[in-house]
Amino acid sequence: MVQTGSQYDRLVAALEAVVISDRSTARPRVTEDLGWQEGLLQAAAACARGERLLSPRWQAHFQSLSSSAAAINALPYLWVMADVHGHHRKAVYRWIEELELSPAAAVACEQMFTVLCQQMGATHSLSALARALPGGAGPQDGAGLVAQALSLVVQSQGQFAVALGLARHREWLAAEIPLQGGCAIALVGLLTGLASGRAGLGAALRQRWLLDYHPAQPDPWREIDADALAALATTLHCRWAGIAPPTLSSTLPLGLRG
Repeated sequence: MVQTGSQYDRLVAALEAVVISDRSTARPRVTEDLGWQEGLLQAAAACARGERLLSPRWQAHFQSLSSSAAAINALPYLWVMADVHGHHRKAVYRWIEELELSPAAAVACEQMFTVLCQQMGATHSLSALARALPGGAGPQDGAGLVAQALSLVVQSQGQFAVALGLARHREWLAAEIPLQGGCAIALVGLLTGLASGRAGLGAALRQRWLLDYHPAQPDPWREIDADALAALATTLHCRWAGIAPPTLSSTLPLGLRG
């Protein structure tokens, strides 16, 4: 049985929250972030195998993403590298430099790593997470995407539905048009999952958008379900813990093994 609030529980919650947030957000007609959903799944599987995501293919992929999508896709690598003291910060920053990301995307990835290291500590309070970043406790134009997303999580007191509602109501980061805030809202979901674990996601949202989800249109997540996300999180978490990860579950889409 998975311990509520454990590191593994929060990793699963972060992955689930991204999928739920994205599925529950109205699809824009045009998006610059083509393939970010597949990119996250592929990145998680690659990091579970011990890859560093530095091939020309990965570099081109990350460079094609907005800063919010880049931070989400970087989650698997940053998770594997994170610890409470941030021992691998120099290596992470070097990885970001080698990807040659835009300044905004680089800052978003750096901030995501800072949040993950803070989250690895003994306490997981929202106030502790808010202190992880300059401006994390309140909206500031120059605070960076992750800090601004974290401010919505703090304002919602870690309640997933409230955080998503706030982001949509404010058309958060509408300046990232043509995204219309969709991928940025998924970033809010990811941070909420990290802060509250699966217990904080809410049964109704998980049931509708993950457990009983039957898309009426093509699903960019390829109809991935909770079991597949949990299996992927298990392999990724084993890599973080220094344990040889089990073989990826047969419930995962075939593309993740390529």
